[in-house]
Parts: sequence; C-alpha cells; structure tokens
Amino acid sequence: MRRPVRGVPLVVVASVVALALVGVFVRAFGAAESGGRPSAVLEILTFVLGVWVPLFALIYACVRSRVAVVALAFCVGLSVNLVFLTHAMPAAAVTDNSSVFTFENSTSFSAPNPNIRQNYTPTSPTATTCGSASFNWQCSWTSDTFTTGQTLSAGTAQVDLYGSNSNAGIIRKSQGGIQHTSNDCGAGVSRPAVANGDVLMLSCTYRTGATIASAPSGWSLIGAQADATSAISLVVYAHVITDAASEPTTNSFPLTPTTSVKMLAYYMNFSGIDNGTITDGVTTQPTPSATSHTALGVTTTVANDVLLTLHTTANCVTWTSPGGMTEVLDSTGCTNGASTNVDMEINQLALGAAGATGDKTATNDGAAVGVTMTVALRPVTAALTCALTVQLSKPIQFRAADSNVSTTATITINTPGGVVDGDVMIASVGYGLASSPVTISTPSGWTLVRHTQSGATNVFGVATFSRVASSEPASYAWNFNKALNSAGGISAYWNVDTTTPIDVETGAQGTPAGVTTTQPGDMLIATSYSTSNTTFTPPAGMTERVDRASGASNSVTLEQADGIKAVAGATGGKVPTPSPTSYSLIALRPATGSFLGSATANITGPAVALTSVGITTPALSFATGERLQVDVTAPNDQMNCGATVSYDSTTTPSKLTVATAVPESVAGLLLLAPALPVGLRWWRRRQP
Repeated sequence: MRRPVRGVPLVVVASVVALALVGVFVRAFGAAESGGRPSAVLEILTFVLGVWVPLFALIYACVRSRVAVVALAFCVGLSVNLVFLTHAMPAAAVTDNSSVFTFENSTSFSAPNPNIRQNYTPTSPTATTCGSASFNWQCSWTSDTFTTGQTLSAGTAQVDLYGSNSNAGIIRKSQGGIQHTSNDCGAGVSRPAVANGDVLMLSCTYRTGATIASAPSGWSLIGAQADATSAISLVVYAHVITDAASEPTTNSFPLTPTTSVKMLAYYMNFSGIDNGTITDGVTTQPTPSATSHTALGVTTTVANDVLLTLHTTANCVTWTSPGGMTEVLDSTGCTNGASTNVDMEINQLALGAAGATGDKTATNDGAAVGVTMTVALRPVTAALTCALTVQLSKPIQFRAADSNVSTTATITINTPGGVVDGDVMIASVGYGLASSPVTISTPSGWTLVRHTQSGATNVFGVATFSRVASSEPASYAWNFNKALNSAGGISAYWNVDTTTPIDVETGAQGTPAGVTTTQPGDMLIATSYSTSNTTFTPPAGMTERVDRASGASNSVTLEQADGIKAVAGATGGKVPTPSPTSYSLIALRPATGSFLGSATANITGPAVALTSVGITTPALSFATGERLQVDVTAPNDQMNCGATVSYDSTTTPSKLTVATAVPESVAGLLLLAPALPVGLRWWRRRQP
C-alpha cells in the first residue's frame, strides 16, 4: 500500500480527487449548456485538459507516492473548468461572471431593446447610433437573464457613453395663417405646434394706417411697424416658447383705432434660433407703386443666419421670389374689391459666412404701393451641452398576453401563459355598438381601473381592470347586460409593486392624453379602442401585445401596447395609428429595489467623444429571470440637445462596468482553489 495521508491510503485520496474532478466538469458543462451548447472543440479541450491530464497526474502520484501532485492535479483541473465555465457562454449572465456589459446592436435578449452583453468586443468599424440628433428621447439596453443566487456587489457602476451633440441650425418647423376682415391680427388664427426653445413668429399686413394697440405677454415687435402712407402696414412679432404645454393656441393683437379692416396674418415656427438674441439685422422700407418691390439688405455678424424677406402691397397679385430664395408664402385677399385688397409674400434663404446679404427684389403682376421687411434670424452659436440622464435598474418585464373576441353577452379571456403568483395583470375589454347604456361585470379578484362609455344611444366603450395574480384559473369571463360585439386582452407583467401596482392612470374618448409618472422605471400600458374593424400600429416607442378586431358588423378593435418610462415625469399622449375612438393609459410602479441609481452625462459636440459617469449601486441579489437595464434619456431641451449615443463599433464601445457579479454555481469553487495548496501544506506538516 502506498504512502498514507493521515492514515488514509494515497490511492483512496487520489480516487476521491478524481471523482471530484469529474463532478466539477459535469457541473461546469451543465451550467454552460443551460444557455446553449458549447462548441465541440471547447468540449474536447476542456475534457482533455480538465479531466484526463489531471487523472494521469493522479496515477503518477499514486505510483511515486507524491502527495503534492494530488493537490497540483486538482488545481489544474479546477482552473481549466473555471476558465471553460467563464468563456463557454459569454452571452449569458447566468454563467458569466464578467463585470463588463458592452452595448451591442442586437435585440436577442429583450426585444425591442438592444443588448448589453458580457465578454463582447465590437468588431465593426461602423457605429450604431441612438437618439437621432434630437431631444426628448429614450434609449434602453438590456442584459441577459440572471439566476437566483447571483449577486451584484455594492460599489460604483460606470457607464461609458460615446456621445455627440450637434447643432442642427435654424429649421422652419411649421407655419399657417388666414385672410380675414377684423380689428385683431390674431383673430381666427391658430398657432402651429411648438416645443420648448422654438421661436414663434407672427407677421400681419393690413389696410389703413392703424397700429397694434398691444401684444400678448412674451411677444416682442421685430424692428418697427412699416407703413406705406395710409394704404398698407406690416408688423412682425416673435415669441420664445418656454413652456409648450401651457402655450395658448390663439393670440390677440388688437388694432387701434378699432375699425375692422382687411388683413392677412401668418405664423411661422422655427427651432435653432438664439433665444437671447433672435435677430442679426432688420430693415424695413415703403415701396412705391410698381411691380418690383425691394427688401433692403442687412449685414450679419455671425455665420449661418437664415434670411427672411417679406413683401406686401395694397393689391391682389401673384408674386415671384427674389433670385436664389425659397418661397414660404404667396397669399392674397381679393374678396372685397380693389380698395381693400392685401397680399403678402415671404421668402427664406440660408446664409453662410457673416457679411452683407445684398438687397432682395420680388416681382408681382400688378402695380401698387407696398412695404418690405428683411429679417436675419440669428442661430445658436454657443457650444451645446445636453444633460442626458443615465439610469441603471432591474426593469419591469412583460410575461405574456392573451386575447379574445365575442358576439355574445360574455367575453372569456384565457389567463396568459406562464403567469405566476405575484404577477400583475392588466385586462382591457372594448364593446359596441349598443342602443342603450352597457354594464360590465368585474370578475372576482379584479379591480376596475376605468370604464369609459359614450352617451345613452349608439353606445360604445372600453374598460380596464387590474389584478395581482394568485392561484390563477385557466380563464376569466366578463359579462355584459346584453349581447354585443366585444374584444379584449390580458397582459401580464412581473417585477411590479404588488402593494400599489398602479402609479397613475387616465382614459377618455378622443385623442389620447398622457400622464405624469412619479416613479422612475414605470411600465406604461396603452389601451386603444376603435369602433372600426381595423389594425393598429402601436404608439411610437411602444411594443404591441394585443391587437384584436371582432370582425362583425358594429365591429370593435382593441390594442394593448407597452413601454418603460425610464425617468419620472410627463409621458405625452400615446397615440397609435389610426387614432383611437377611446383610450386608457396605465403606469405600473416597479417593485421596491428595482431602481439602482442614476447620474447625469453632459454631452458636448459635435464630435463623438467619450463621457463616463458613475452610479452608486447597492449590493443586490437576483431572482431567476431578472435583468439589468441601462436607460439613457435626453431631456425636452431643444435649445441644447441635438444628441446621439454611438455604440457597437471598434472606436465606440459604449459599455456598463459594474461591481463584481458572482454566479452562485462557481462562487464556492473560486474560494476553494487558492486554499487547496495552503491546506495541503498544513496537512503534510502534521505527518509523523
């Protein structure tokens, strides 16, 4: 019998070690295979280096009575299997203890979000971008799933973003106007859509020598009122939009004296204008009766201005733009005879270097006295800094959905597949048309969130319900007080606060309105209902889960779609295509501990550059199926944000680096490996 170790024959010790090596290999191979089969080459190399080579070393140890070789053989086999376990499945958080998650242009983990993948190195020279050189956007990247027992150490998570922030220059976004007889330039004219940072302009031409008595708060006269004797006048006002949500839809510019006259009022809305100094030169002049009317030139002081010329006469004519300029407006009012005619021509030109613009002459087909104005709009010239919000969380996740249609007094919807206790379900049921009001039952265990119904005749409506799953049956039934056409769906979610699942909600008939969430990471669930037999396209940035049409006469169509609102605040209306008849919007609150932290990344430009931010994170234990998500949100700041984030290229590897994440399957082995030689040395010293 060979040399014993503490009274145990060496061959027995070696046999135990050999069995342990085989067990380690089987465990490592099984863990790697849980996310996909490793390559055959990797399997063979691991089996040879991690099992056969150590086994031969053990045979040698028994023959030569080398106790140290037993420990060496076990450490070699253990190390090989740990390396195999770490690299066999680099995509899976289940088996990969890498602390670096690189942004990847693939949606294989949690579509439609692209991946953050461990042990991934981009190979393409061409970057993928998110943000579209704009403002008020959200981009999200999601990891593979974790398993119960995996942990994230407390510390600082670092997010590296390759971002740029471009100034798009001055852009005319929208416009519109009206010809009318009034003593108020704003009467009957609705402003176009606006956003914070826009500059809204109103030009108004009118007969006689009246003046504007007053302007709304926040509006400023550009230059001065231009008059051609008492025949025709022209004014231009501008207003910087600072709170688009509360901006009035109409504005009043009353005349004095208050006699009604023929006038033409026109709005233009621009982005990219310097909000502090709107103009870079203004000139006006009256023009004599002729078919040519010249707008005097200005001398600009900065590059990339936008030049506007306005030409108006006391006539009814058709205009030809000055050479090289783009016509914005050619409009006339000819309904009340020649004595009250007005017309207006507006032209636009993007300028290059600062300097003299030269005069701009427009021509028309009827001589009359007139007025011209030249306005140089000044672009934003200061360097832009866009403050992106970077957030790390365990997101609410979609579990499954089911749906059905009915033409009876009952609609039955199956419980979505895979639902487990603690999931939160949102059910939506739409119905119509009926000749009298409709009542709808609430199944046991469900809570009615909102029921929106039309009037007393030609009745249609949609109702939404919520429930925290517990011992779920196969299906649920909603009963009406009469037979009618209906469509309904149930969507289930997990990692939701089960005590107070709903953060905020709204619903009504007509165009969808938004809500203002109070929690970061809310899951928005938009229900859209139509009295037509149609197919919805979900609201921008949302994923469709249900889209069902009853397909009968008096048909109904119902859609459920969802998407995460990373940063608490106003969501805006979630409008599908076509626009719905009625809608509901519910924001689900994430479970406690889901929000891990956030930071601000200040992105300058226009060149793509690295910006790194740190997020302090707590120690965290994962449940099976949970994921990490990085959300990057650009604010509603048009003045400073024309931002994009680049990723997944050799030069722009945007990534997340967290404190060490340890898979439970190898945690003990990692601690055991360095202890083996020390333990063996102590054992040998105790030998007689």
